[in-house]
Amino acid sequence: MFRFACRRQLLMPGNRQAAHIYRLIRQYSQQQQQQGKYDGEVLGVDPQVSSVTKAVGAVFVGGLGYYIYSEYNSTIAPYLPWSGQGALKDAALAAADHEAKDKTRKQRQQRETLMPKSDLGPEEQLKWAWTHPGVYVTGSNEYGLADPRSPSALSGVKCAVPGLEGKLIRSAAFSKTHAAAVDSDGCVYQWGTGFAGNKSHLPICTLKDSNICQVATSENYVVVRDRTSRIRLLSGTDGINSAEPPASLKFEPALGWRESVVSLEAGRSHIAVTTSSGNVYTAALDESGNARYQLGHGFSTEVKPLVLQRVQSDQQFVSAACGADYTLLLTAKGDVLGCGANDFGQLATGSYRVDTTTVRELVMLPKLWNNGPVRPQGARAVSIAAGAATSYAQIAQGSTLQLLAWGRGIDGQLGNRTFTHMQGTPVSIDALSGHKELDADRKRRAIGLRALVSGADHAIAVRDNSTNVVADKSGAAVSTLPLFGYDVLVWGNNSAGQCIPERRHRFSEPEHPPLLYTSLSKRTEAVSRLQAAPPQWVAAADMQNANVGKLPKKLLVEQAFAAGEQVTAAYLRPL
Repeated sequence: MFRFACRRQLLMPGNRQAAHIYRLIRQYSQQQQQQGKYDGEVLGVDPQVSSVTKAVGAVFVGGLGYYIYSEYNSTIAPYLPWSGQGALKDAALAAADHEAKDKTRKQRQQRETLMPKSDLGPEEQLKWAWTHPGVYVTGSNEYGLADPRSPSALSGVKCAVPGLEGKLIRSAAFSKTHAAAVDSDGCVYQWGTGFAGNKSHLPICTLKDSNICQVATSENYVVVRDRTSRIRLLSGTDGINSAEPPASLKFEPALGWRESVVSLEAGRSHIAVTTSSGNVYTAALDESGNARYQLGHGFSTEVKPLVLQRVQSDQQFVSAACGADYTLLLTAKGDVLGCGANDFGQLATGSYRVDTTTVRELVMLPKLWNNGPVRPQGARAVSIAAGAATSYAQIAQGSTLQLLAWGRGIDGQLGNRTFTHMQGTPVSIDALSGHKELDADRKRRAIGLRALVSGADHAIAVRDNSTNVVADKSGAAVSTLPLFGYDVLVWGNNSAGQCIPERRHRFSEPEHPPLLYTSLSKRTEAVSRLQAAPPQWVAAADMQNANVGKLPKKLLVEQAFAAGEQVTAAYLRPL
């Protein structure tokens, strides 16, 4: 049956060359049979075939069989006794596995190509940070936030955003699909697939004003704050094709005499600004901007889109933090108030109840202080931060500082060595709580946080530990080695390598991330972990790729961080 099946397949129109070979072999075989029969009849003995002829024939037939099988595998495989659809599936799986490995290899090569490299060793990373302005992104490039020239599903990327090399950045912010940064000239750059589509592009300057000092990103907008307390909106989606001028948001009531905006925060579709007089104004950016009552105006439904309305309260506020659909406010006394979505306990209401999934009025967090709303004597919150659905507060009590977290924790963003779906009461992040060190006068001082930045489901903390860096305008201190900066720790979701690129698992407690660059130095005595560069005077001429003509001869700069849904970014900020 196999012989007839092969013959039938070989005689198909698409297999004429193989069929011709088959006919030649058959004719040769018939001739040999006739010749052998004749020889036997003449000599009176059985025809004999030499061993050499057998070997040559075996090699020829084997080679022909291999050729037929390799060329027409899918056609004749069902007729082979040892094969069938299982073999075809195995072959397909092997091909898919080979393709996946090849794709992984190419991605690894691409990541290595994008990764910044330097001859400076780990002990010189502060010197590297001071002299390499730009935006350095770690994590996913699915939306072109790391390298907008070639958006792809590449993860674990660590690279400098092309087009921003050499630029001092006043502020940077990342949404899921678009990003923005404002440089020292007041130029707002935008990039990402949400902004420019999937085509290759570089960051584009969409607004320039020397007074611009901060940017924030919502799901669809870039929000801009300037030193004159003006708040403007730029489109974050399809913005590259937008011809509309930036929209300025109106304050209701108007800011008071000498009252100015000191900070800006953005959620998914709402914003909050804090003023120098202790007021907070909130605004909805679209129809969903107050869907969960996150603006803090109580049960009132009279919310005007794109209008900053003052939150009615007798409290003096010093800062605000916006989650995806909720808001936290920090008072001058050290209390924390909140309103909006509470699906994961991000407003510290205790155990889950259906009637508390949305908090419609601005209230003291019910379970913040020892499972109650009343702040203990001598205790106060000194800073707050919010992820998509996870809240953080640094608490000072006496000479001790403690970092608390509550809300969504399934990716480890609570930092307490657990993966908790929802957490309605605060837990302590021990790795960043209760630590002390000896200062220059040999006195014990608490180590707090210089900065706490939260992405959607991961966080970055910069500790305010002592360093051996002295801000020296002469530049002599910059060349002192080794230099030690502020410790940086990360935790939470790491599916795209946004915490530590070399790994993909979640971090349920703070870890030290690696350097922003690959050190080519052979010196290995220093610990290769990231440290943030403290404030320092640096000569503009020493900054790589900087436009020296537009900068002062000496600048006071420090390293700062930003986070998005699947990225973490570091940049050099002028002070």
